[in-house]
Amino acid sequence: MQTTRTAVIGGGIVGSSVAYHLGETADADVTVFEQGELAGETTAASGAFCGLWGDEPPAYRRLKAYGVRLYNEFFEAPRMNSPYTLAPRLGIASTPEEARKLRAEARECAHGPVEYVPGDRLDAELLHPGVDTSTVEGALYRPNIGFLDATELAAEFVTRARNRGVTFEIDTRVEDVTTADGSVTGLVADGEHREFDAVVAAAGPWNTRIAGLVGLDLPIRHTLGPILIFDPPAGVPYDTFSVKHAESGVYFRQQPDGTVFAGHYPGGYDEAGRDIDPDDAPTAVPADLREKIRRVVETYFPWTEGARVADEWVGVRSLTPDAGAIAGWTEVDGFYVTGFNAAGIQLAPVIGHVVAEQLLRGNPTDYYDAVRLSRFDGFSDVFREREA
Repeated sequence: MQTTRTAVIGGGIVGSSVAYHLGETADADVTVFEQGELAGETTAASGAFCGLWGDEPPAYRRLKAYGVRLYNEFFEAPRMNSPYTLAPRLGIASTPEEARKLRAEARECAHGPVEYVPGDRLDAELLHPGVDTSTVEGALYRPNIGFLDATELAAEFVTRARNRGVTFEIDTRVEDVTTADGSVTGLVADGEHREFDAVVAAAGPWNTRIAGLVGLDLPIRHTLGPILIFDPPAGVPYDTFSVKHAESGVYFRQQPDGTVFAGHYPGGYDEAGRDIDPDDAPTAVPADLREKIRRVVETYFPWTEGARVADEWVGVRSLTPDAGAIAGWTEVDGFYVTGFNAAGIQLAPVIGHVVAEQLLRGNPTDYYDAVRLSRFDGFSDVFREREA
């Protein structure tokens, strides 16, 4: 039996999931390369929201369902401390125009329990302790949303992958991916060439750079993901909603330790910059965004007024043209990619499954059409080329 020597670039939750799934068989000799600490970059910076928003197309819902099933298995027999916090989302609008958009969005959410609530009905229909709704024109209530501890969940994958024989090399930078005659031959890590039969790009916003090493562009753009952690002078003695303000793009939630996690989502692919080098991204939240986030949080969580900023960071968010995920084959034989539309934590399980099935068994899987790179104009993959 021939062993497939596979390199996975990126030791976050996606790379760890890929490694975990590849490790299911003795046919793979898997090494994960991480330039820093495991799950220390994009995974650690993530909001780690998980759940069904209600507007997922059926194919995308199936992708999420794979992850929900696997995470439930992990929770039943955890190897690490992987908590989950249920935090229903309240999308709020403070202008009539945005309220109308939320109402229209609710009508499109036929695949989940989503409800539009007019602003003047919020006090009668939802218990909302800690949320000031006096200026809310309308709200979209999504009950099936929560958040995970992404680094602990990544550690679940790492522990299980190691038990399957996967090797993790940390503080190791991949400098090049080598090819010959259109096929992968290996990579260069810390100046040393290593032979591999396959290479998987699973490094979040670094994937565009990694793909460039083999001459590929990816249909991925980036936005900054600024996060502020507020430590209120006095908390509230009850759990409350995770909230997103439609007009500003600011989202925020109460954490189990009483702090408030707050970020900013500026829009989708069309609003994104073409590329952001994650190595050059700021480490502190820019002053204008800091003020914007604080203003919105204090408006709707008034008990946070004057809260000190206990922590902050800036991640780099990847976005795709159709808001879907990318996984698997490319036009370079032996080179596999992963990509997301700000949903890597929830989709990491199914992406790992797809990559492993394609790489080891040549099986496109039932998820192929939903995640194939070749669905975008100008892109192909070795499977489509063989089938043509």
